[in-house]
Amino acid sequence: MENNNKHVETNALAPIPKEERQGWISLALVQAGICVCASSFLEGALLAEAMPLWEAILSGALGNVLVVIFMTIIGFQGSDLGLASCTLSESCFGKVGARYLVSVVFAINLVGWFGITNEICGDAFTNFMAETFGVHFPLLASNILWGMIMLVTAVYGMRAMEKLNAVSIPFLLIVMAAGTVLAIKEYGFAGANAEVERGMSFLAGVSLAFDFYAVGVVTAADVSRFQKNRVETCKSTVWGVLPIAVITLALGAVLTKISGEYDISMVLIQVGLPFVGILSIILSTWTTNSSNIYSGGLDVVMAFNLPDNRRREVTIAAGVIGTLLGAFGVLDHIEAFLSFLAYLVCPVGGVMIADYWFVGKGKPENWHSADGICWAGIISWAVGAVLAYLSTYSWTGIIISMIAYVIVEKFIPSGSREVK
Repeated sequence: MENNNKHVETNALAPIPKEERQGWISLALVQAGICVCASSFLEGALLAEAMPLWEAILSGALGNVLVVIFMTIIGFQGSDLGLASCTLSESCFGKVGARYLVSVVFAINLVGWFGITNEICGDAFTNFMAETFGVHFPLLASNILWGMIMLVTAVYGMRAMEKLNAVSIPFLLIVMAAGTVLAIKEYGFAGANAEVERGMSFLAGVSLAFDFYAVGVVTAADVSRFQKNRVETCKSTVWGVLPIAVITLALGAVLTKISGEYDISMVLIQVGLPFVGILSIILSTWTTNSSNIYSGGLDVVMAFNLPDNRRREVTIAAGVIGTLLGAFGVLDHIEAFLSFLAYLVCPVGGVMIADYWFVGKGKPENWHSADGICWAGIISWAVGAVLAYLSTYSWTGIIISMIAYVIVEKFIPSGSREVK
């Protein structure tokens, strides 16, 4: 529960009491903070390099609409029951399956990306110090420094992340808008209409946009469990995710088109905003990474069957491990593996949706944590993961595993089946 003396959230997997639920605006800021990050600008840059500008923005926008739809559906489950995503999976995977499959896959993915994203931030800060002040700030020290700073908000919990985002998001949007105006003055707008050799289809662009937020979709209940009801969840997800996600990818696409530069921080430096350029990268990384390691800490608690009130200590340990692995370059060698994990994460979401909405009729009273392993969930997850990998689009795993679960569960009933 909430520790009122130290203002540190200690609760991990137990249901969030009604009196501790928050309004939609505060959690919309948390959702928005996940979207305002360097990878969101990179998303726009990749799309702009592969197709005409307006097509790139439209395909990315449609991909984000899919993100919001699935995030809202899973978010409803979190607000209904007050439970984190890994705990919600106990009904369709069983306690053993949720612990050794779901929470482990989630934890590796989230802790790993925390380290990689922090490494990007540390590298940017070291370069900034060298180019702006002529100071050699060791990369290792930079990575560790920013890893520990980013860890603080995640340790304090959802309310600290909300306060960080309330300050950082308006700042980032102002900086990016100003940077875009200055970039247009510097480079002109002719590059935006330049011919481009098509590198991907429109549908592939939609899928790419979804893939950038795949893990956040499936772990949506980690945030929505603090919402009062479904209406509040819908508001926070739609208004927190969609506008910010589209704005950031559009800015990334425009800046890449007119400047020919992928690195948005370098664009800001080139147009005369070196300090705010590096600050924007740090803040955008911070808002996203806090969410990564916050959710990762919840999954580690489940994976190791640790006491529920040890969330903060577990989050610190997970953050330190992720930071050090990234700082010493270990994660660089397994980045492809972490990307591959998206194919394993998405089918979990499909199974959870099918069990709660189709089998349990969307009624909280029909959800039951099941002992052992629920083979209907394991089988459906495996089918979804394999077929999604073969399709090369991770988001298809949600649809495939959802359909598979509806079929398989008829032969291996889950505890969420409505009592007749």
